[in-house]
Formats: sequence, structure tokens, C-alpha cells
Amino acid sequence: MQTNQLATWTEELRRRLPWRRTRDNNAGADYVARISVVTWILVFGFGLSLLVRLPTTVVSFGALGSPMSIEFSATTLTAMALAVVAAAGTESIIRLHPLRHANRLGFTWTYWALPAAISIITVVLLPQISTQLMQVLVMLLAGALLAIAFFGLYATVEPGQVGFRRARLWLDALAYGSALLLFLFIYQSRTRSLYSGTIVTLTAILLAIEVLRTSTDRMRLVLVYSVVVGVILGEITWALNYWPLLPGLTGGLLLLLSFYLAVGIALQGLQGRLTRRVLAEFAFFGVVALILIVVFGPGF
Repeated sequence: MQTNQLATWTEELRRRLPWRRTRDNNAGADYVARISVVTWILVFGFGLSLLVRLPTTVVSFGALGSPMSIEFSATTLTAMALAVVAAAGTESIIRLHPLRHANRLGFTWTYWALPAAISIITVVLLPQISTQLMQVLVMLLAGALLAIAFFGLYATVEPGQVGFRRARLWLDALAYGSALLLFLFIYQSRTRSLYSGTIVTLTAILLAIEVLRTSTDRMRLVLVYSVVVGVILGEITWALNYWPLLPGLTGGLLLLLSFYLAVGIALQGLQGRLTRRVLAEFAFFGVVALILIVVFGPGF
């Protein structure tokens, strides 16, 4: 009886101490080193993006009965390449978790979105900074945010482990901050709705997956809800593009508010807590936030 009770206590202790368990597992012992390596590779890539000079490629095609062209500049191509590197690095880090060797890791592609988004934002932002010192500081800041994101992603692989809720809060803050910056970049470009709406849709889908992935084990349902969120954001972008005098900051804030409300309602639905009271609370918050944007935001 005492032996069984001792075994139970030991297993409970191991379950509540993920750092100890990770060190006991040789395959997962070097995930901190892997995070460091991936982070510095991306920081090096950010610096390299300022030195790369590639000719701009223009792809022309017809869409909805009218001609359309997309420019692939050096910044665009570098951002896409580093987003793939960030996703691959995230995969290599998550695969070191002990659950990987217990065949209970599940879907790993849901972890890719946030590091890829941070990488894209950094590559797009760096050329707009005038001084080299500020560019170096931004690259180091981006590296720190990526490291936080990697540690947070690793800590949320197994729900219930120590630090899960704190890591989830950090990831949510990074996801919404990334959404705002990406929406600002995309909306300020003032491109055609077919292009900007598509980019916003894809971005919203990826970041919605990050926010919703820990709410349920049904990843297919998470994907469905995320696609719905992305389509809603794309439609709103399409509508805002008919408001040519609306400044980019105000448009980005409206898109962020829409993203927050859509993801929040989806989260409550996935957790089975979507009631009339919850909908009323979201509606009240949305109205108050919209009033604040109208009163203090330029362009109205």
C-alpha cells in the first residue's frame, strides 16, 4: 500500500515539474540551446535582409475581369524566406518535447504562425528605420520577442504544466500585437481589395490558430473557426478599402478590434461557454471600443 502511494506521489511530482522531466529526457534536454540557435539564425537573417539587393519581379494576371499585378521585391522575398525559416525552427524546437517521444504531440503546424509573423514584421520594418543603431536595436528586440515566443510555445505543448497560463498570456499579447502591426502594414499599402483582403485573411487565420489552439483538442474545429475569423477580417478589409480617406492607423485599429471580437467569440464557442450574456459583453465592449476609435482616431 505504501509503495503504491509513494509511486503515485512520485509520478505526480514528475508531472508538476516539467523542467525536471525535460532534463531527465535526453532528447528534450537541449531545447534551450535549440531556441538560442534558431533565434540567432533569425537575427542574422534580419541583418542580411538589409544587405540583400534583388531585382523586383512583377507578376501580372487578370482577376475579376480586370488586370492585376503583384510585386515581389527583395523585402517581400526575404520576409517569406525568413517566415519559412522561423516555421522550420519552431518545428525543430517543438519536436524536442518529451510528448514527441511518447507519440502524444499532436499537430505541430499550429505552432508556426507567431514566429513567422514576428519575422515578417521585422523584415518589413527594418528598411523604414533611418539609423543603423536603431536597426540593430530593433533586430535585438525582435530576437528577444522570438525567444519569448519559442519558450512560450514550448511551455504550452502540454496543458496543465507549470507556467502554462503565464506562457499563454505572453503568447496572446504577442499574437494581438503582431496582428495590429501586420494589419497596419497591409492596410497602409492601399493595394486592391483582392490582394489586401487575401493577405489579411491569411494573416488572421494564422494568428487565430495560435490563440485558439490550446482551447480544445479538436484541431480541425480550431482550423474551421480560424478560417471563419479570417474570412470575416477579409470582408471587413474589403469594405474599409471603399473609405479612401480613412488613415492607416484607424483602419488598423478597426481591423484589430474586429479580430479581437471574432477570436474572442470563437474561443468562447470552442470552450462551450458562448451564451447570451457573453455575447452581450462582447457587444458592449465592441461598441465602447468603436466609440473611442471614432472620437480619438483620425479620419472620422
